[in-house]
Amino acid sequence: MLICLCLLLVAALARMLHLNSEPSGNGNENYGASESKGDTAETPIWKVLVFDSFCRDIVSTVLRVNDLRDNGVTMHMLLESQRSSIPDVPAVYFVQPTPESIKLVADDIARDLYELYYVNFSSSLPRTLLEDFAVQTTASGTSHQIAQVYDQYLNFLCPEENMFSLHFSNAFEAIHSPAMTDTAMGTLIDRIVSSLFSVLLTLKTIPMICAPRGNAAEMVATRLDAKLREHIMNSRHNLFAENADDVVAQSRRPVLVLLDRDLDLGTMLMHSWTYQALIHDLYDIRLNQVSITNADDAGRISKKAYDINATDAFWEANAMLPFPEVAINIDDASNAFKREADEITRMGGVKSLDEVSNLDMGASTKQLQRAITTLPELTARKANIDMHMNIATSLLDAIKDRQLDVLFQLEEQLGRQSKASIIEALNDPEKKNPQDKLRLVALYILANDKLQQSDIDDCEAALKASGCNMAPLEYIHKLRNLNQMNASLASPALGGGSTGGSAGPSGDLLGKFSSISNRLAGFTDSSSLGSIFSNVRNLLPSRKQLPVTSIVESAMGSRTPGGLGAGLRSAASGGGSSTAARMFEDFVHFDPKQTRRGNLAGSNANALRGSMPSDGAAQKAIVFVVGGGNYIEYQNLMEFAQRSTPRKHIIYGSTDIVNASGFLAQLSRLNETSLG
Repeated sequence: MLICLCLLLVAALARMLHLNSEPSGNGNENYGASESKGDTAETPIWKVLVFDSFCRDIVSTVLRVNDLRDNGVTMHMLLESQRSSIPDVPAVYFVQPTPESIKLVADDIARDLYELYYVNFSSSLPRTLLEDFAVQTTASGTSHQIAQVYDQYLNFLCPEENMFSLHFSNAFEAIHSPAMTDTAMGTLIDRIVSSLFSVLLTLKTIPMICAPRGNAAEMVATRLDAKLREHIMNSRHNLFAENADDVVAQSRRPVLVLLDRDLDLGTMLMHSWTYQALIHDLYDIRLNQVSITNADDAGRISKKAYDINATDAFWEANAMLPFPEVAINIDDASNAFKREADEITRMGGVKSLDEVSNLDMGASTKQLQRAITTLPELTARKANIDMHMNIATSLLDAIKDRQLDVLFQLEEQLGRQSKASIIEALNDPEKKNPQDKLRLVALYILANDKLQQSDIDDCEAALKASGCNMAPLEYIHKLRNLNQMNASLASPALGGGSTGGSAGPSGDLLGKFSSISNRLAGFTDSSSLGSIFSNVRNLLPSRKQLPVTSIVESAMGSRTPGGLGAGLRSAASGGGSSTAARMFEDFVHFDPKQTRRGNLAGSNANALRGSMPSDGAAQKAIVFVVGGGNYIEYQNLMEFAQRSTPRKHIIYGSTDIVNASGFLAQLSRLNETSLG
């Protein structure tokens, strides 16, 4: 099966930091857990790490300073920064294969900054640049100091175990910009293909590829198929050959589903109710760090950054849960901590953990030993609970200030809302954030393809009266008309088609959360947090299947002996899945392992059957969205994978992970550009 991509990335980084040899452990335990290596690990070779800003982001997303130290890194510095010489110490370089990086590395070698140089490129180094590197180092007479030059194929980020990002900012804007030339578009597509090739190489798998026709996703699919095919057939050293003799692995190859963001703009604008997605929407999550800005009663602004640690058991268990349930779980964790802390302080004869230096030495040796042994773990837990408590407090403040509970419930039933209810929400003075109102109207329009123009005009008039920037909505109209979007698939809020769970009656949910908002002013500690949410444990959002998930279900669904298309009709016989199945039938399909190259869609789709398992169902998928993705889409795919029988394994990626504010900013700039 597909192994966790994030663990594979960490293992590859560990090998690189151990000078491209296997570390004493298997590498995976370094994933945010440096203390787990144990006392038997060999002492690493101490070194410095030099990286450019892009490679720094790759490393910092999955490794912390302690992890670098456990892999022998004493210092880490940016390639572009001014650095002093550190003689007798080797240096590991991790940089992009660009002319600028080549020159900077060669300059460092010429200046004799370090003892030996282990140069690692994030992706394949073109031969022309390799020759240029050789010329520069030979001219300075320092080429003998270069110990290694490696292509690492690690030009992607892993913010979650089964999520990756290419870290290409504003990709949607770039693809749709009128100023985008064919040459620039080709360069962008090649960058995407290079990163996807690295992802597949890290996973050691060659998938079947499918993509919708006519847009960037098809261009990526075509070039990725050619790159994989060329590598398999022409490379003297096939980097995918590791699993070549694994018959089971080859018979269960994943399907790579490439999609365009245009397929579903709605998901990028939705308000969410799960912990992780709420945090990303309100505060953004960049490089697994959350920055929250608060203002006190005196108006003083403070900013606090929190690291989302991979070993955070609470985060792992609660990231995809509805926020009210998470708040209760924080309260439970806090109470459990207090009980354990009280027991430890009682044994040590002190009043709190802060006074642990004053332990009663008259206590029994066994009690003292237990108190001292437990203290580090309790201290770490306290810091973790405090972090989630602070984040939850800020989220509750935002819920009160922006009435996010009301907006979320409106969007849950958007297909059933009348124009009057939308206008009422837009005119509500309690809803103070113009961007929230803009998102609501955009989703309402996307969810109702048969709206009269007069209804749209009335909604837009209410938005203008609220001071909204109309540019993003204007561009959505242009793009929707251009692509002739199918509204039943273009919006996640279809008003029906729930796949399980229930949000409960609308009035019940809104009434209880109005009470929460009113009581929020009295929130001071964890006991208040628990009492506030004590009556809303059962208020769960419905689990609608988003358009991307429906298409992935079709791509992985059962296939009848009559052919791929017939099987898709059978697998997606009802609801929105049937629409997705019809769309999928028109996708282009490639199998890089087939001798003859070509489009395998339509009448040629049966050619794929030889690469599929005997039952015709794929259990593994890699989903990639060109133009940006978010945590809502990621979580929806993970829920689909978990409830499938047998359980499916899905990895989700996109050009960048973007929240609603960032996506609206791209739409706004595109509208201005389109106006000339």
